[in-house]
Amino acid sequence: MSSFRPFARALPVWPAKLAGRMNTWLSFHASLQLAPGRRATLRLAAAQAYRVCVNGEFAGRGPARTAHGHARVDEWPVQANAAGALGVVIEVMGYGIPTFCSTFEPPFCCAELVVAGRVAAWTAPRASGFTAEHRTERVQRAERYSYQRAFIEGYRVNAAGLTWRAPGYVPARPIALARVTYRRTWLERGVNYPDLSVLRPRPAAVRGTTLPYSAAYAAKATKHPNLFEVPKTCAGYPLKEVESPLYLPLEGRRYKTTGAARLRAGVPVTLAAKRWIRADFDTDCTGFPALRVKALKATRLVLLFDEILVDGQVKFHRAGCVNALWLELPAGTEIDFEAFEPYTFRYLQVLVWSGAAEVSDVRLRHYINSTPLLAAPAGLGAAEAQVRRAALTTFRQNALDIFMDCPSRERAGWLCDSLFTARAEWHLTGDNRIERAFLENYLRPVKFRDIPAGMVPMCYPAEALQKQFIPNWAMFLVVQLDEAQRERRLPAAWQPLVERRVRGLVNYFRRFENDLGLLEKLESWVFVEWSKANEFVQDVNFPTNMLYAMTLRSAARLLGDPRLKARAEMIEATVRSLAWRDGRFVDNAVRDKAGKLVVTDHASEACQYYAFFTGVADVRRETALWRRLVRAEYGPLYPANVFVGKIMRFELLLANGEYAAARNEVLKNYVPMAQTTGTLWELFEKHVSCNHGFTSFIAVLIDQLAEARG
Repeated sequence: MSSFRPFARALPVWPAKLAGRMNTWLSFHASLQLAPGRRATLRLAAAQAYRVCVNGEFAGRGPARTAHGHARVDEWPVQANAAGALGVVIEVMGYGIPTFCSTFEPPFCCAELVVAGRVAAWTAPRASGFTAEHRTERVQRAERYSYQRAFIEGYRVNAAGLTWRAPGYVPARPIALARVTYRRTWLERGVNYPDLSVLRPRPAAVRGTTLPYSAAYAAKATKHPNLFEVPKTCAGYPLKEVESPLYLPLEGRRYKTTGAARLRAGVPVTLAAKRWIRADFDTDCTGFPALRVKALKATRLVLLFDEILVDGQVKFHRAGCVNALWLELPAGTEIDFEAFEPYTFRYLQVLVWSGAAEVSDVRLRHYINSTPLLAAPAGLGAAEAQVRRAALTTFRQNALDIFMDCPSRERAGWLCDSLFTARAEWHLTGDNRIERAFLENYLRPVKFRDIPAGMVPMCYPAEALQKQFIPNWAMFLVVQLDEAQRERRLPAAWQPLVERRVRGLVNYFRRFENDLGLLEKLESWVFVEWSKANEFVQDVNFPTNMLYAMTLRSAARLLGDPRLKARAEMIEATVRSLAWRDGRFVDNAVRDKAGKLVVTDHASEACQYYAFFTGVADVRRETALWRRLVRAEYGPLYPANVFVGKIMRFELLLANGEYAAARNEVLKNYVPMAQTTGTLWELFEKHVSCNHGFTSFIAVLIDQLAEARG
C-alpha cells in the first residue's frame, strides 16, 4: 500500500456528539498573522465534501474521491492579505448516507497550515490552531436531491449573514472535537486541481410570475407521493420529517413570462413575492450557482435550474432529481450566496417565493477539468467543429477526479462509460491521470460490501444501493484494465492488485457457466443497453457471453494464463453456432419446461454491434450482415440506442473505413444536441441527462475522420 505521509501533525477529527448524524455541516477556522502577502500551504483531506475560504474569498473545493478506507490529500496555496492576516475557513459536509457519488464512511476533517516548512495550525482534539463550529444555517432534515446523490440544499440565514467566513472570526460556540479513529490510508491527489473560474450568464434575461396550482393538482397534492422519498435501504429523512419540502410545492406550479430583463454588473433586480427572473448561461454548465441577495422583507427565495427548457419553462424534476435549493433571510440581510454542491444547468431561475428581495451578480463557479485539451484538426467543417466543442465541454464536466456518467443526477463513476471516456482522455490530454485514479479506486479494496465475493461495484466510489450490481460492467473493468495496460499507462507496481481483482472476477463468473461453457442466469442487474435488447438478458444472453469471451481474452493477457484464451475461443465458437440465425445474431436462449435450452428469435441491433465489437463476428466472415449494418438496413432488428450500441457502431464504422457513413450519422445525431445545450446527451431523447461523459469519445471519432480525410 501507499507510503505517502502528508501530515506532520494534523489528526482527522469530528465532533463525537454529531457522529452518525445525516446532513451535517461544520466549519473549521484558523487565523494566523504573517508578513503581508506571505504564502502558505493548506494540506487537507476531508469527507464527504469540503470547501475552503481564505480571508472571506473562495479558495478551493474537494476532495478527489477514492476507495473505502482511503483518502486523497490536497494542497492548496494560500496567502496572507496586505495586512498580514490569513484567515482560513474549511467547510465540511458529512452527509451520513449511502450514495452513488461517494463512499459511506465516517466524516472527518484533517488539515494543517504550513508556513516556510513549519506547521503553524492543525486539526486535533485539543487546541492546535483550528477551532470548529456546527453550522446550523443549513436545514438538516431535507429531501434527497436524487436517488443517487445526497440532500438538497436549504438555508435559514440569520441577521449575521455569512460573517463567520470573514477574517478574524472566532467561533461563538466552538464544538468539542474527537479524533476519528476509522482507519484510512492517505493517497496523493493524483489528478489535476479543478477549474474554479466564474462564469456569468447572458445579459438578456426573462422575467415572470408564478401561477397558483390548478384546481386538479391542488386536489391531489395532499396525497401525491414525493418521488424523491427513497427506499429505506438507501437512507434519508421520511417525507413527514422533512422541514420545508420543495418537491410538492414546486411540482404543480406554472411559470408565466411577463417580460424581459437585463442583468448588469452591480445593478440589482427587484423581485416581489411570486416573481422570478431566469438567466441563460448559453450552454450547459457544471458548478456552483451563486448570486447576491438583499432581503427587503423577510424572504424565502428558491433557485430552480435545468439543462433545457420544457414548454418554455424550467422543469426542475425532468431528469429524476430536485434541481432546486432555497434560502430564508430576515429583512435587511444581505449575503453573497454560493451553493455548496455542484449542479448542471443552462438555465437558472431565481424565484422569490415570499417577501421581496434585490438580486444581483447572478453567476456560476465552474467545477470542471482544468487540463489543456488537444486543439481541433485544421480544416474541420463547421458542423464537425461544433460537435467537437460540445464533446470537449462534456469531457471537462465529467472528467474531474473520476470519470462520471453525468455531472448532475448522479456524479457517479460508472464502468463501461469509463472505457470510452478514458479513450477520450488519452486522446485529448496525452495522459490518463484520471483513468489511473479511477482504476486505482477499483483496485485498492480487498473486497466490496453488499455485493458477492469477487464482484465489483457497477459504479465507484459509491455504495451498492439495495445491493445491486451489473455483472456486465465488471467485465468491462477487465477489458479496460487490459486496454489501459497495453495502450496507455498503468504503474507496474499495481500488477499484484490487478491480478487479485481479475482473478476474483474470473472465479466469480465461473460459477455461472453452464454445460456449454456459457454464462447462464447471471444475478442482479444484467445490462446490455438502454433498448429492447435489455428485455432478452435471460437465461443465456448472447451479447453478455460475447463480452465474456472478450473479458477472458483480456484476463489471459493480464494474468499470463493461456487457458483463459482457450476458454474465450470456445465460448466464441459456441455463441456463433447457437446465436447465428438467418444471417444475423439473435439475443438469447431460454430454458423450456423440460429444462432444454431453446434459442429464441429475438434479434436486436445492439447484439450485432456486440458481436463485431468483441470479435465474435468479423467483417470478412459475416460480410453480408456487416454490409446491411453499414447501409442501416436493419429490417426487423430491434433498434439500438446511443448507449452503448450506437457508440460501438460509430467506432466500428471508422475502424473498417466506412468514413462517409460514420460522419453522416455522427453529425445527424449530435449536431442537434450541440446546438441545444452545447453538450452531448445520455440518449437520443432529452428527457434524461443532456451531459454524459462517455459521449466525449465523439471528439476522438471526429479527429479520426479528419485524419482519414488527410
